[in-house]
Amino acid sequence: MLINYHPTVKHMHGGMGKMVFKSREGQDIVAAKPDSVKQPNTPAQQEQKELFRKGVLYAKAVLADPVAVLPYEAKAKQLHKPVFALAVGDYLNPPVVDEVNVTGYHKHVGDAILIRAHDDIAVTGVTVSIVDNTQTAVESGAATYDAVSGTWKYVATADASAKASLTVTATALDLPGHAGTLSASA
Repeated sequence: MLINYHPTVKHMHGGMGKMVFKSREGQDIVAAKPDSVKQPNTPAQQEQKELFRKGVLYAKAVLADPVAVLPYEAKAKQLHKPVFALAVGDYLNPPVVDEVNVTGYHKHVGDAILIRAHDDIAVTGVTVSIVDNTQTAVESGAATYDAVSGTWKYVATADASAKASLTVTATALDLPGHAGTLSASA
């Protein structure tokens, strides 16, 4: 349905009777007013509400910090979305490690491990830890980002060629400090 406003009105927001007027991604929407729920929240719903409350507090802190808000403003312009909504969403969605590529890792110093990771705003860093089959640490450290390939690269610093099997775990961090991990066997 096409909505034509009087020339003095650009957009409508709020409610009137049983209708709600809102704007999403530059489009005006008219919807039915949602029913109110009278039953108590389940523990999972309470946990989700608490997570959302923390996300709102995080977004308010981001908006109050002229440096912290910059990546959100840039992404908001790109996506045509509110900065506040992007900051809340970033808090609610941890980064994801998509791949830990160990094909170039032969357990020697200088071998490379490649990591692909993403986040809705930005991956701020990736760390790698390598343990043997007894969960004894072999080595760990930070990976560096290669903008050309879009991957994070970790270069081995310890010779582990005498170890039968290893587990390589990559951990990605985002702006709110949340982590996402993925492991691969080497």
